[in-house]
Amino acid sequence: MRGFLKIDGPFFKYGTILADIIILTILWAVCSIPLFTLGVSTAALFYVTTKQVSDKEGYVTANFFRSFKENFIQGIIATVILLFAAFVVYTSIRFSAVISSGREIILTLDCIAAFEVIIVSVYIFPLMSRFDMKLTELFKMAFFLSNRHMFTTLTCVILFAAIVLFCLFINPIFIMASVGIYAYVSSFMLMRIFRKYCPDIDVDKPENVA
Repeated sequence: MRGFLKIDGPFFKYGTILADIIILTILWAVCSIPLFTLGVSTAALFYVTTKQVSDKEGYVTANFFRSFKENFIQGIIATVILLFAAFVVYTSIRFSAVISSGREIILTLDCIAAFEVIIVSVYIFPLMSRFDMKLTELFKMAFFLSNRHMFTTLTCVILFAAIVLFCLFINPIFIMASVGIYAYVSSFMLMRIFRKYCPDIDVDKPENVA
């Protein structure tokens, strides 16, 4: 029992992780209030959680705002592009509902497009948080990884959906830690993929840290 309550014991270790998750969720929510900064906040969120997964110590708030500042312009542009793509797909789906000729084909293509927008969104902001790449390269890499590693991609999507449903129908209080938990858990899976293509990503080098 004494070992459990030690400073370096599991009680304080997991308590600190939970506190960080709650802080990150609050920071993400506040900084995402203007919708166009949603991607910037998400990149900052994943910068912290992927660092933690790499066992890199640091101040949660300081690291969050460091990434927020460095990825501000790129994150806003990526957010606008994804929101526009989602709007186009939504409009096309609404349009296909009122036509008779070729409805099934158009709806099928819309569903594929919607799926691609969703899974690209899973990868692009974590990639942005850890790699110094042009926006076009980030989108290409996000598209490649999301389709190449479909099992991990679907796991992340299902995890996110499960957390949302849990907050809506079981325990709304869980929303206080929801986003942080998703980012923390998915970071384990995403970093495993990132390490395959960049084995030294866990080393603090300028080219590996956004």
